[in-house]
Amino acid sequence: MKKKILIMGIIAGMFMLNSCKKVLNAEPLDKVSEELVWSSKANAETFIYGTYSIMNNLTIGTDPGADLRTSNILATDGTARSAFPVFSESVTNAADFGFDNWAAIRRCNLIIKRVATSTGITDEDKKSLIAEGKFLRAMSYFDVARKFGRIVWIDKVLTENDDLKLPTVATPTDSYNYIVKDLEDAVADLPATKLAGRANKYVAAAFLTEVCLQALAYKNYPAAANVNPNDPLLDEVIASTQTVISGGYALETDYEGMFNETKSTSPEIIYAIYKKAINNIVQNTPIQRALPNMSNDKVKKFDGSPLFIKPVAFEVWPEYFPAQNLTDDYLTIDKSDPTKALPWNQTSQYLGAVDESVNVRSAYARTGFPNDKVPSGGNEAVVKQGRIKAGSQETFWTLTNENRDARWRASIISDSTRFASELFTTNVKGNANRWISVNGGDWGASVTNMYFRKGMYTNISPSFLNSVATDYHSVCMRLGRVYLNLAEAYLLKGDLNNALINLNKTRVVHGQLPSSKATDMAQAWKDYKRERRVELTEENDYYYSLLRWGRYGGNANDGVTPGGTIANLTEPIRVMDVSKDRKSFQIVTGAFNFAYDQRQFNFSRRYLQPIQQSLIDNNPKFGPQNPGW
Repeated sequence: MKKKILIMGIIAGMFMLNSCKKVLNAEPLDKVSEELVWSSKANAETFIYGTYSIMNNLTIGTDPGADLRTSNILATDGTARSAFPVFSESVTNAADFGFDNWAAIRRCNLIIKRVATSTGITDEDKKSLIAEGKFLRAMSYFDVARKFGRIVWIDKVLTENDDLKLPTVATPTDSYNYIVKDLEDAVADLPATKLAGRANKYVAAAFLTEVCLQALAYKNYPAAANVNPNDPLLDEVIASTQTVISGGYALETDYEGMFNETKSTSPEIIYAIYKKAINNIVQNTPIQRALPNMSNDKVKKFDGSPLFIKPVAFEVWPEYFPAQNLTDDYLTIDKSDPTKALPWNQTSQYLGAVDESVNVRSAYARTGFPNDKVPSGGNEAVVKQGRIKAGSQETFWTLTNENRDARWRASIISDSTRFASELFTTNVKGNANRWISVNGGDWGASVTNMYFRKGMYTNISPSFLNSVATDYHSVCMRLGRVYLNLAEAYLLKGDLNNALINLNKTRVVHGQLPSSKATDMAQAWKDYKRERRVELTEENDYYYSLLRWGRYGGNANDGVTPGGTIANLTEPIRVMDVSKDRKSFQIVTGAFNFAYDQRQFNFSRRYLQPIQQSLIDNNPKFGPQNPGW
């Protein structure tokens, strides 16, 4: 029987009102009745807003997500420990990678069902709100599908009278068919109105471009993919891109600002997650784990210079850093032929200035270390070393900074970078170099001599401390990403011209590089993969793109048979040191405390993650377990 609440202090007044019966017969005051939630569009939207947490799985959260498994990143501490079991192939089917999304799906199905039966919401509003529920359902299932392949498809609100031991769908293709259909419905019925942090028809169309590529890659799984240039999924990528373009989005010229406080609502951003300082602190953002914990006292102990302006400049908990493997893909315009953009160590200026035959290494010492050497220490293996030739005006600063892809400075804090009014020097004996924290040093500096700048707000005040309040936004989908999805569709169709047109959009506008002039599909794929890597770094894209390209095989995966090994997921992580005088360098590999020189990729199983075995044991209909697990 419903409990009635009697509010004694206002009885007299309430008896004078015809509505007193409704007031006195209130439900428990710590809950809102379901009828009230769905009684109006405004109330329904409150429930829908609370369902957008689904989107958190599609962004980087407080770390770079699945990209930690790639050679983009060298991590330490807990962040490294979360990636290590995967890239070392020591993970087992006992691991929980998030197969159970059923609470989120129930919320989506509640939206779809209760909006449809509401008597207080207009038919036109019902159409758009139901579409929003389908969009969110598609996004929750997309996160599961790209990890596990098969989903547990639920399209109604389950009750205690239903059979709750439901099966997974039979194949990844079945999963993607459901996801694509939900997104198609969302594109058709969502409004065109743009509200930051909320879906519209263009948001749904943008995600559809990427879902279709993933769906195509996992056709026939676990057998090798067989991509047909005429596959309707590729046509859907092209058509969906045209829908997005019609929405009036534009490529942002301020690439860095798009990921910090200055352009958080850039016209390029299609969908982002926004947090406000009123209920958000640095600890809940990537800033917490990407920037250093550095003080002038630490700098002085290691002959570092210059000192920071603030005695304690940064007080966060650094755990992940850009690897040299990633940053080598930020191209440099050749000084002898400005029509060429090449890796920095393949340009004419590098080849003319550097002598790679000399030994520039010396045993590491905390103090008194020579200014013209780089340290040797630990079990690191030298990949390359060298020194600027006598008479050359180049330094390793000019070779790695001048004429470089504009996204280099926008994305990476490296030697002599000014960030948040502080000057970072990451050469040996600098104020933020790795030797402060290796070989028995003090914790708090990068272990790669670089830090991520992309996604780092510059207006944190009064200091970069974990408890300081800050706004923050994470970009989940933007026009540059859609253009790259379109370029990939054209590559798969064998349309070289249109592929180059679209990969060059971000390369030219964001990278400020000369256009790719690839003359064949092999070179076009190479340029495209590099472009996607640097354009979307730290956007939780690269790992899933590598898997997708591995499934395609051929030109998409360095000539390897479809479904074969993926070189990036096995190559050792590289780190570069530059001497104090900036005229000597070394590139080394090593374990770096977490076996980063022994990364593995078992192609017979790693294209999908294991469904947690305990879930299959409880409900055999979730089986069979994914191959190899």
